[in-house]
Amino acid sequence: MRDQSIDRIMTPDPVVIGHGDSVADARKLFALKKIHHLPVVDEGKLVGMLSSADLHKLYLLQDHATATANATVGQIMHERPVVIDVSANLRDAAEILYGSGFHALPVVQGDREIVGIVTSSDLIDALLKTLPVGDGSIIEGSEEGIGSLVESNRRLQAVCDAAERYIRSGMADREHTVLIKALEEVRESGDSVSL
Repeated sequence: MRDQSIDRIMTPDPVVIGHGDSVADARKLFALKKIHHLPVVDEGKLVGMLSSADLHKLYLLQDHATATANATVGQIMHERPVVIDVSANLRDAAEILYGSGFHALPVVQGDREIVGIVTSSDLIDALLKTLPVGDGSIIEGSEEGIGSLVESNRRLQAVCDAAERYIRSGMADREHTVLIKALEEVRESGDSVSL
């Protein structure tokens, strides 16, 4: 795992923001895209990083309304962020994130051209795919990651619950004997089943 190329787990073509854009624009992007880190670019080159925590700190200023009304991303971003080259591996990314105190690394190539972003969550997801489960086996995670498996299992559970409520309502009991048995087998096995 540690020798895997960073481009296997990074988010390619991440959402970025311009250094001259307003803080209000950044706030909208964070909310709309449900992200926590924005690489800041100028003429296509990485010049900084902005996190949702940076905006929270700005908001805590005593006169936050005035400060945020006129502030630009370039005024509050972290300049010269630590980056990782697209040719690096997972161990390189883990070492940088572990020792840095932040949770996202812009992935660059050439002259600071941003090609992706890798977060501590991406690394944890990659690690989880290699760890054995209770029986000692290793779950071969899909490219979509553990989060997608959890979501699939949540949807399956909702289907099972809805089917059980329907069956217990007394409607068409005779026609659904097979479904009742299948639901009981799934519940007794305790297995997680992905769709």
